[in-house]
Amino acid sequence: MFGRTIKSLVKSGVRDIKEKFSKDNKDDEFPTPFGLRIGAAVDIDTLPLRMHAADLHLKLPEATMMIVAQGYIDLGDGTHSHRYYNSDDAMIQVLTVGGVEEQHVEELTLFVPHQSFYPDSDGAWAQWTSEGGKLGAPIFRLDDGTEYSRVWFDTAEGYAKPVIFTESVYEDPDSDECSDITHTVMLYGRNLEQGKKNEYLLVSVEAYEGERSVELMVGVDLETANLKVI
Repeated sequence: MFGRTIKSLVKSGVRDIKEKFSKDNKDDEFPTPFGLRIGAAVDIDTLPLRMHAADLHLKLPEATMMIVAQGYIDLGDGTHSHRYYNSDDAMIQVLTVGGVEEQHVEELTLFVPHQSFYPDSDGAWAQWTSEGGKLGAPIFRLDDGTEYSRVWFDTAEGYAKPVIFTESVYEDPDSDECSDITHTVMLYGRNLEQGKKNEYLLVSVEAYEGERSVELMVGVDLETANLKVI
C-alpha cells in the first residue's frame, strides 16, 4: 500500500487522467499500468503467498482474477492510485508516480475483503470515527486478537487523524459515468516471521449515496514478475 505519509488526496476524473498521461489525447483507452483494465483476466502466481497461507488472514483469490471495475485516486504531484476489482471486491492496487508505464510503478498490492461493520447509532459510529476512536488508533485489533500497527503516521504518538479521499469507480470503459465513493481511511500492518510476507490491514469508512459502512481489507505486496495480464 502507500508506504509514505499522505498529505493530500483529491478526486480526479477519467478525462483529467487521460489528459495527463495519454501520449495521444484522441486515445479512448483508460491509462493502465501493466495493461490492467476492465475486462482483463489477471493471472497471479500465488505460490509465494500460499507457502505462508497459514499465517495470513488474507484469503487468496483464485489464480485468475476477472477485472469488472476500475478506480482512480489522484494523490497529487503526479502520483495516482489505480484500483482493479473483481466481482468479489478483491482489489489489485497500483501506485504510480509521473506516469502509468511499468517504470512508474512504485507499489503493487493485492487486497481482499475481510470484514464489514454497520454501526446503527451515533454512539456506535463514535467508537470508530471520533477523535481517539478505532480508526486512527496506534494499534488495531481484529476479533481474534491479531494486532496491526499503524503504517501511516507511524511516528506520531497516540491517535492520528485518518486520511479522507474520494475514489471514482468505473464499470464501463466506454463511459465517463462513475460512482464516487468517499473513504475515511487508515492503513495498518504487521510483520510476520522472518522471511515471510508482511500483511496490511486497510480500515475504511466508505460513504456512498448516503449510506456508510466500515470495511476491513487485508493485503500483501505483489511482485510484478508474479502478475500476468491477459
